[in-house]
Amino acid sequence: GYQEKKRINERMDLGFGSSNQALGEATASALLMARKAQEDQIDAQISQYDQILNLKKNSDDIEALREKRLASLKKQQLLKTKWRQNGHGQYDEIGCGQHMADITKEFFEYSKKSQRLVIHFYRPESRDLCDIVHKHLEILAGSHLETRFLKINVDSNGSTDYLVEKLGIVIMPTILIVKDRKAVHHIRGFDELGGTKDFSTRDLKRVLIYHGAIFDNGDSDEVDDEGSSSFSGYKGVNNIQITGRVDAPGNRTTVRNGGFQKTVFDYEDEDDSDFE
Repeated sequence: GYQEKKRINERMDLGFGSSNQALGEATASALLMARKAQEDQIDAQISQYDQILNLKKNSDDIEALREKRLASLKKQQLLKTKWRQNGHGQYDEIGCGQHMADITKEFFEYSKKSQRLVIHFYRPESRDLCDIVHKHLEILAGSHLETRFLKINVDSNGSTDYLVEKLGIVIMPTILIVKDRKAVHHIRGFDELGGTKDFSTRDLKRVLIYHGAIFDNGDSDEVDDEGSSSFSGYKGVNNIQITGRVDAPGNRTTVRNGGFQKTVFDYEDEDDSDFE
């Protein structure tokens, strides 16, 4: 009986607690290592799948950004095309000797077609001053398609008297800024441009940007915070007072840091009762 039990135990023994202990431990260790290797392989495959999925997600994100950018560029191009069709990019004259009704009508047609207008009211007799403004506006018109640049000769045989009186044009040269069919500001003479006729295109651009007449497009002549523009209180559109603040004796605030109190004068064409 004893010998039989011993033979049965030896047959049932897997190597633990008998003479085959070392072999059993080695077998178990090999099984564990094989399992660990399989788990590592599975983890590596999962990690690889995750990377593929992340790359696909990143690729999808990049593609979405690309499509968004292309849509933005397309929209900008359509806007530029529309602006050019409306005459933007040029510095043109309104009226040019036509009758008053035609000049007035043309003025309002321009205001309906373009969201932003910069209009130079000039007088040929003041050529030495007005030609300076012509030169700078000609340059800006070509680089700021978002705005329509125009000029009006106030000595067109009385045909501009109606507009001149209605818009409060007194001093030549005067630059009128129109936004959304509202005359929001006008620049009389050179007070806002340093009080000198030797101002630069950049000086004029800075003032126009401040009043929202053009965009700051960050080009090579980008406006900086420097400049000598100074001004005192004077009349604005429709004879409404526009003021400059004095921060300290002899020092006036500049256009860049908010010296103006902007005014808005709504105007309508002859078919509307507000414009009488």
